[in-house]
This record gives sequence, structure tokens and C-alpha cells, in this order.
Amino acid sequence: MVTSTSLDWIFFDCFNTLVDDFDTSGHEAGLAPMYQVPVAAGLYQDIEDVRADYHRWRLDHIAGQSHEQSLQQRFRNLLATYRPEADPATVDQVLTEMELQFMDCFPQTLRLPAGVESMLQRWQGQVSMGVISNFFLADWPAKMLERHGLRPYFKFVLDSADCGQRKPGEAVYHMALELAGNPPPERVLFIGDHLTNDAIAPQQLGMQSIYFDRSAERRSSSVAPPHIKAITHWDQFILDP
Repeated sequence: MVTSTSLDWIFFDCFNTLVDDFDTSGHEAGLAPMYQVPVAAGLYQDIEDVRADYHRWRLDHIAGQSHEQSLQQRFRNLLATYRPEADPATVDQVLTEMELQFMDCFPQTLRLPAGVESMLQRWQGQVSMGVISNFFLADWPAKMLERHGLRPYFKFVLDSADCGQRKPGEAVYHMALELAGNPPPERVLFIGDHLTNDAIAPQQLGMQSIYFDRSAERRSSSVAPPHIKAITHWDQFILDP
């Protein structure tokens, strides 16, 4: 599928690519304590209502956008949209507690997908590797990779909360190429579990790409179209002789 002689770099997505989160279906049950905070404050009746509003708001205001918003910015804007009558002091307290709850709960949902460590070991020394992640807490992709022993494989970890730009906006890909020393885009391979962010957008910028197709496991993932190279397990991401 791929030869090391055709590549200088591999850029990976982070979450649900190198490190899996939540349960195997992608359901966010592990974040229940965070979603409980606005319920306890009287802003919502049920955590499922909080989750539903967040996913609706994220679809309208985050998906496909090039500028990142932090966790607190997201929920502040969400409450301004759906609970405009909320007391500002209560909102401030809720946002602080939600972030603290997320920082406690989220790491407990993480685990390594099958085959990722052996895959990285195979590629180590063949090409340089970096990570480009959309995430709403700065430095957390690098911290979670470190937590699971993967950080040493990568020359850089670029996250959207730190740099302010997110996939699929072009700026974050150009930042990554600059961190890599500006290799020719055609000698860079991008791989990740988001069809647009990790396969289609990199191709449009001249990179090679492979879609890590998780659709058999996660209902939120898209099925790979015929014209996109795809793998469904890390054991399939190997060097051609």
C-alpha cells in the first residue's frame, strides 16, 4: 500500500486514530459527571438534554470551521444560545466545574486501539512522524499520547487549541508542514479516522492520505468511498516490499 521511499513524513490524527476514547461505539457515557454539572446548577433537567444541545450546537458552530474554541468557550456560547436567561455568575461556576470534571473523566475513557504500538514500531526509523489533532484543551493530545507511551514516536504534536486553527481549515496543515521542515506535500502521508479532515482535505493540499475507517465500530464514522484508500486495522498499514 505504501513504500517508505515515497514518503518523508507521516502525519497522524490523534483521538480514535492513535488513542481511542469513550466506549467502543464512541458513546460519551464516560463524560456523565461533566454533563451533570449544568443539571446540578438547575440549567438543565437531564444530562441527555445537555449532550443533545451540545452536539446540535457543535454541528452548527464547530464542524467544518477553521478556528478552534476551547471547552469553556464552547459551553459558554452554548449556554448563551440555549439558556440566555442563565445568571452570569452561575455560568462562570458551571464552566469551571465542567472543565475540571472533563479533565478528571476523559483520561479514564482512553485506551490504545489494537495494533497501534506495533505499527508505530514498524514505521519508526523509516520516516519522520507527527500528530495533528483537533482538541479543545491545549497540550492534551501530547499529554494523552505521553500517558499511553506513544509520545516518543513523534517529532511534534500540533493541537488546535494551542495554535487556534483546526482541521479542515488549510492553516493547520500548513503549520504542520512548516514544523516538518516544509517537505514537498506529495511526500507526506496523512492518516486518521475523519474522512474530511484526515483524507479528503490533505489530498486537496497535495498530500497522500489514508482513511482509518472505523465505521464498523463507530456509528458516527463514515464508510470509506471507493476512491479513498482506507484501512480498518493498524495491521493493514504496512510497508510494501
